[in-house]
Amino acid sequence: MPLIVQREQARMNKDWASADSLRESLSALGVTLSDKTHSWKAEDGRSGRIPTFQEVKDWVEGAPADGEGLGEGFSMAAPVNEEVERIRSLVTQREQARSAKNWAESDRLRDELKVLGVELNDKEKLWKSSSGLSGIIIGYSASGDPTDHEIKTLMLQREKARAAGDWATSDMIREELRAYQVDINDKMKVWRTAQGRSGDIPSWQSIQGVAAP
Repeated sequence: MPLIVQREQARMNKDWASADSLRESLSALGVTLSDKTHSWKAEDGRSGRIPTFQEVKDWVEGAPADGEGLGEGFSMAAPVNEEVERIRSLVTQREQARSAKNWAESDRLRDELKVLGVELNDKEKLWKSSSGLSGIIIGYSASGDPTDHEIKTLMLQREKARAAGDWATSDMIREELRAYQVDINDKMKVWRTAQGRSGDIPSWQSIQGVAAP
């Protein structure tokens, strides 16, 4: 779910703390919001309209792909600034260093990320920054494609997030994996890569340690 939509949903629910936090995250991405004119503008020159509460409600309930249904003039494309690209690049470089068992370089890159306010969770394959940004940890394979282990780990983390009602994390994982051409089919409970690899999505019952009926 785009940060702009998440913020409007928080405002609609009168969750002002989350709305302010999301505004700050957007600001860190170089996006300026104008609630007065219902518009946003990015540092790279892109701009768009902030959707109405009704459009957000309809979109969340229908969950259309690629931002369709949010009204003419609304762009779902989230500006990605140099900070995000730098973090992603360092995370990938660190995974490649770990793959090559270059522990000194791996530790150096971890320290560099720590200076940027980025915490790495290798077990969950997720990173989070002090500015509110987050993402997935991918890059162990020399090809750059997500490994089965990385995908399965992220599938588990996404289902945990969904079970906890953490839709922001759930959507973030889906969108970042989609960038690596990993398709998630929640209805069929399977994931599939562009290369033809596939696997099952764990059930909420198995995650919660409850045997499925």
